Amino acid sequence: MKRVVALLLSACLLCGLLSGCGDDGSGKGFRLPLGAEPTQLDPQVATDTASVTLLSALFEGLTRLDESGKAVPAAADWTVSADGLTYTFTLRESYWSTLKIRGEETPWDAPTPVVADDFVFGLERARKEGTLPFDAAVEAQGNKGLTITLKKPNDELPVLLSTTPCMPCDREFFAYTAGRYGLEKVYLLCNGPFALTAWNHDESLLLHKNESYHGTANVLPEAVRFVIGAEDGLAQLQAGTLDVAALTDKQATAYVAAGGSVTELQDTVRSLWFNTAAVPMTVPAIRQALRDSIQWDTVYTHLQEAGESPAVGYVPPAATVGGEIYRREDNRRPFKTDVAAARRALGVGLAALYPEEVAPSLPTIKVVAADDEASANLARYIIQSWQKNLGLSVSLSTVPVDRLAKGFVGGAHAIITAYTPTGLTGAENLTMFTADGAGNISRYSDKAVDTAVVAALRGGRQELDALETLLWQQCPCLPLSYPKRYYGIAVGVEGITVRPFGGGAYGSPFDFLQAKKWD
Repeated sequence: MKRVVALLLSACLLCGLLSGCGDDGSGKGFRLPLGAEPTQLDPQVATDTASVTLLSALFEGLTRLDESGKAVPAAADWTVSADGLTYTFTLRESYWSTLKIRGEETPWDAPTPVVADDFVFGLERARKEGTLPFDAAVEAQGNKGLTITLKKPNDELPVLLSTTPCMPCDREFFAYTAGRYGLEKVYLLCNGPFALTAWNHDESLLLHKNESYHGTANVLPEAVRFVIGAEDGLAQLQAGTLDVAALTDKQATAYVAAGGSVTELQDTVRSLWFNTAAVPMTVPAIRQALRDSIQWDTVYTHLQEAGESPAVGYVPPAATVGGEIYRREDNRRPFKTDVAAARRALGVGLAALYPEEVAPSLPTIKVVAADDEASANLARYIIQSWQKNLGLSVSLSTVPVDRLAKGFVGGAHAIITAYTPTGLTGAENLTMFTADGAGNISRYSDKAVDTAVVAALRGGRQELDALETLLWQQCPCLPLSYPKRYYGIAVGVEGITVRPFGGGAYGSPFDFLQAKKWD
């Protein structure tokens, strides 16, 4: 008996040395934060962050993004024609998740194959809903083949195909839901790595590994629960009630000091935003005068002392173009002080605003900043430049930072606040400067910029350079710095990737297919 026990103990010890007593970290459950209740889980319709986050785990497009943000094969492999116009996809064998309803028989009790027409229908719906991120002809070639033909080459197409509007949709199931597609668990079929198990409204959503998914063997977590409205991320990380959470700068420092792991993101721009819908900021020459009169060396030194990287352009460091990081040494565009040019521009702007006056002057410029000391001091450096170099009258008010998120307050001519753009590419970042762009804090509208944005979305580095140069000239806002954002990863957890820009306009902020956990 003793010999048997000794052998068992030896086997357990050997197991522990090789694989942690049989625990390789896979097959665990994870808890992730979700900022709000999803509006609906319809890939072609939903645009809110919470819905898109869930949809990115429940569905799979023809492509997906790897840890570096590069598009790789997902539901299909593909080839590209020599002229870059025709993409030919070959679907991998995969199946829709099952749908079992107590007391009701449905055609989807057993997995149904995912076919090319499911992607055709999904893309057709996205086009009708106005969420399709590209313009092309799409055609099924039998059940396993699909062609997408562009009018003009677009290197970003594989990345765009990973977004939620490009997910497949089963025609028959969509008709079966009778207008309720994606509104509840029973109105959803999934082709992605996870399937929806429970939707507890305003509380949480529970996902389990989708055993019908073609790559289920490579999906490590068994389950993921998204907790709605999770607050105090640091406390929840420490308590083990969340496995990843957003942290402030101070919280991130404390968490690392305590042995925690933190992901840093440089996807945010702190800017001085001009209210271009209100006089005198309607005139480009006035904005240029304010830009060129700032003592930029002083401002940049202050930002560095505060621990922030001075901005060198409108596109933040994490943005890409053609699958590569956009910002390089040869396209850095820091601002420079030119008081003589500023005074000339001020004269041109005043003449345009007050053509009948002999000696016109600007009204008091009202600036609003966040009520923390760093933001207020930054605003004072800028205001002192305007007073010294242009002799302007300027007032400063401070408000809680959440009020600035709503845009201009208190009749402000300018505000200082940070903003994280949507979209993984530099061109997508800058769509905010179009007349109807999401996040257009400056209320800016210019046809030349609208045209340049379209060109940048369809083109490459050259078109994006031209767009950023145009914004530098028109200056609807002045980029000041690139603040970092932080996410903490729970102790004993690895394999969770946090994406910049919240995963993009139609992507997830988290990739957790390879997540592992050791208790």
